[in-house]
Amino acid sequence: MIPKQLKKYAFNRVLYKTKKPFEKDWTNKPYTYEEISEYFPSENYGVMTGVKQLGVLDDDTDKRQLIKTYKQHFPNTFRVRDHFYIKLLNWDGNKIIFFDDKGKHMGELQGKGQMVVGCGSVHPSGEVYDLRNNIPIIEIEFKKFKEVFSKYIKKIKPVEKRVQSLTSYSGEDIKQIPISNVISLGALNDVGGSCYQGCHPQHGSENGMNFRVDTEKNIWHCFRCRSGGSTPELIGVMEGIISCSQAGKNCFTKGQGQEVIRVAREKYGLKSPLVEEMKPQGLALSLNIKDVAEKHNITKCPKCLVSYKFEERMGWYHCPICEERGGIRKLVIKALSIQNEIRNTKKTIQKEI
Repeated sequence: MIPKQLKKYAFNRVLYKTKKPFEKDWTNKPYTYEEISEYFPSENYGVMTGVKQLGVLDDDTDKRQLIKTYKQHFPNTFRVRDHFYIKLLNWDGNKIIFFDDKGKHMGELQGKGQMVVGCGSVHPSGEVYDLRNNIPIIEIEFKKFKEVFSKYIKKIKPVEKRVQSLTSYSGEDIKQIPISNVISLGALNDVGGSCYQGCHPQHGSENGMNFRVDTEKNIWHCFRCRSGGSTPELIGVMEGIISCSQAGKNCFTKGQGQEVIRVAREKYGLKSPLVEEMKPQGLALSLNIKDVAEKHNITKCPKCLVSYKFEERMGWYHCPICEERGGIRKLVIKALSIQNEIRNTKKTIQKEI
């Protein structure tokens, strides 16, 4: 059962054994306690933060520095794993990111546009999000909370001089394309080392700090959606192939992955080793596949009714919708099969008449 301490707050659906919301525009589709209970425990669920002044302290440090700081100044509160639930009075709901004195990310006070996986849900590792403090959610004045954690809250100033310019990347590894080739770092803030942070370039941000890039590791992270990855995932998000909340390990379907590669080749210098290394073979040495298609009246995919794409040099064709593909021989066999089917249909109609 979902803890009763959460009864007055808002929820969202999360796929079983994952940490990501799966509904589009989930931040604007809150579920009530009664509604989300219908999906749990067959699904995981998320508790939406920044709603009704509910904040969750999420500590990412090895030595649990944020948790220790909390315990030194405030009473115990409702806790799930290492998530401390707090009602912050007079809080605007905006997320706070904590950094140590070297600028290293420590964790967050989760706020608007975010959620934490709820008690009883199953972690991807198979562990259950266990309830550790089965007590009421404590109320704290936000001003006091901010004073206690002030040494970890930094005012980040924009530093334009370190912004990287576009590179002339040309290679076969899509993950080696610099992220700065996909988005401009000019609108982000220098947070030290090789990291930049600021407003998400695709879906924006309420507090202006929900997106982080590490140019040395060539990775990115969205704190709102709890998603991220390397260059392929960012291309997918920026080109509208996937949503930001979907970005992560193994996030692409076969078709989506092919589309990301196609865009990377068109815009970002990704080479196609197949086109460069392979040579025409067989019928492609003597026949032009586009001429053959026109001769046999099969220039469109009979299933999708869209024009085939032809690689005339190699003698290949493919449908951009269903991804059905092949060479000259396969195309001719397909054409003859369609013609036979048409003839048989005509014979059947004539017999019936």
